[in-house]
Amino acid sequence: MSRAEYTLGKQCGVTFAGIKPASLFGMKRSEAGKLKGLERRFRKRGFSFERMKRNGERVSLYIYHAERLKGVLFDSENKNFLEGLGYRYGTVSEAVGQLKKRMRGEDFPHEVGIFLGYPLEDVRGFIADPCGGTMLGCWKVYRNAEEKAKTFARFRQCTECICRKLESGQTLAQIFRVVR
Repeated sequence: MSRAEYTLGKQCGVTFAGIKPASLFGMKRSEAGKLKGLERRFRKRGFSFERMKRNGERVSLYIYHAERLKGVLFDSENKNFLEGLGYRYGTVSEAVGQLKKRMRGEDFPHEVGIFLGYPLEDVRGFIADPCGGTMLGCWKVYRNAEEKAKTFARFRQCTECICRKLESGQTLAQIFRVVR
């Protein structure tokens, strides 16, 4: 198993496990190139791998499950929120394409939280008051901290389980039973 595969499992395991619709993380471009075989395998299961932004030798990878992300992006409150920010889309790929364009700009688009499955209340809270919040976990929490702490614990347990399996010699293809 390569370092790139371990990083992918650690950063995106909750997405591959179906707990989260998408993940975003950075890695060296040379390492990202080593993921082509896994990318092909996971595409057969409905996952898309997008290189969102390049910065020197690093690349930001956005990995999402189209059907799960569709549920998030077409939720009426989320869609209205994104439309208020100028997003116009009829498909998941159109919405991701618009996010990709915004990520290439100088300002980081904080609405990316919606694309990662974060609750709208927390995305709005962060945009309004980036220094506020009641708890910091996988994202900054502004409401319902107790409920979200349980979600963070679930993410952590899933990630730890995947990392243990990777460290014991299993591959991501074996863990998630993705075929060639």
